[in-house]
Amino acid sequence: MNILHRPHLCGKTGHAMLDTVEIVIFSGLGALFAVGLVVLARWSKTRPSLLGAYALIAVCFLYVGFALRAQNSETWVGFEMTAVAFFGTLAGMSIVGSPWFVTAGFALHAAWTLYEHYLGAGRDFAPAPFVMATVGFDVVAALYVAFMTLTGKGVETAAGPERKLAARSQNRKGAAK
Repeated sequence: MNILHRPHLCGKTGHAMLDTVEIVIFSGLGALFAVGLVVLARWSKTRPSLLGAYALIAVCFLYVGFALRAQNSETWVGFEMTAVAFFGTLAGMSIVGSPWFVTAGFALHAAWTLYEHYLGAGRDFAPAPFVMATVGFDVVAALYVAFMTLTGKGVETAAGPERKLAARSQNRKGAAK
């Protein structure tokens, strides 16, 4: 039976409610994608919060794509772009500030996705399996960035960027002479 078209819909319109096994499977797939993000961060020696910030923005934009197929797409695209702006701001703040901003962004995005796209009005256009995969991804990504932040691994020290900036300034002063 097709998962997206079942007779026991949650409300008069929208997607089918998933059963427990489906929730575990799709959340697990999302978590597996987050493990891929972890591997990429470690392989590329990129700060987990930086890579996480880009991933959070990308995931938010996927929902804009889903909103394009909504019945009232103009309204929904605007609504989803507002979410992109909010979560993008948290992602940006983690790039220039604390990695805790992207950790909070992932945690809030998981809650938002469940509330708006699985239980709320956004269920009319967001596929339930994708929603659960997003939640799994968000939770694992938030836990990974939090763990790396707490252990001090992958977190640039405050002197790091200043040292790089000072080196660039010295190079420019030498070139100007």
